[in-house]
Amino acid sequence: MTASLRKRDQIREHLIALIEARAVGQAIPSERQLAAELEVSRPTLRAVVDDLVRDGWLVREHGRGVFVGTPKIAQQLVTGPVPGLAAYPAAPGKWTSRVLDHSVVPAGTAIGSRLRVEAGTPVLRIARQRLVDDEPMALETIHVPNTLVPGLTREDVEAGSFYALLRERYDVVPTEADQIHEATIADPVQASLLGIGAGFPVLSLERVTRDQHGALFEYTRAIYRGDRYRLTSKLVLTGPPDETTPQLRSTSC
Repeated sequence: MTASLRKRDQIREHLIALIEARAVGQAIPSERQLAAELEVSRPTLRAVVDDLVRDGWLVREHGRGVFVGTPKIAQQLVTGPVPGLAAYPAAPGKWTSRVLDHSVVPAGTAIGSRLRVEAGTPVLRIARQRLVDDEPMALETIHVPNTLVPGLTREDVEAGSFYALLRERYDVVPTEADQIHEATIADPVQASLLGIGAGFPVLSLERVTRDQHGALFEYTRAIYRGDRYRLTSKLVLTGPPDETTPQLRSTSC
């Protein structure tokens, strides 16, 4: 690690310590004061502050200063499934659900093709709002064949982990999934449910999940707030020493 990178790491650690000692919305010392205190140039300090603004730790208000923000929820993608668990660890915070719709509908062509069932097959559709520490974070619409989850109620879904419920009650173990992430914007209804403005950036995903027998059992669409949620991953570096290629061994589910 070069001296400049070490210095930036030291600045970041110092600033995070300042942030953690303050309440959300409280100002941090001025750029001039911090640069003098840390004995660094203002451009170097500003670059680290910019990184913390991007990550949500700080909020810059033009003409007023820099204030403590709310850091993003970081969801880690792992490189392989964990037996009996979802293929990514739980994100930080207390996650809860509020069911917006719980109904059995006939599968259309699109849903049927994703679940590998015939059009018209009864499918349980669950639309839910996901909250972290009581703050709206995501909207999910889950589809599963209705015969797979007899007796599943909206109260069941709101009571805890959906995947844990599938494992414990129905012996369906989520084992492998294909998941696609895209950047998009929230429509007015989505924005209202997430507590953001219409047209606000969101992260969308589509996922199809297989059980321990390799059978498709779930198709989910979801959107996550772009200002409060991010994905992180560990890459496995492979290839010859002069042409190393980073690879993620498996996708999340």
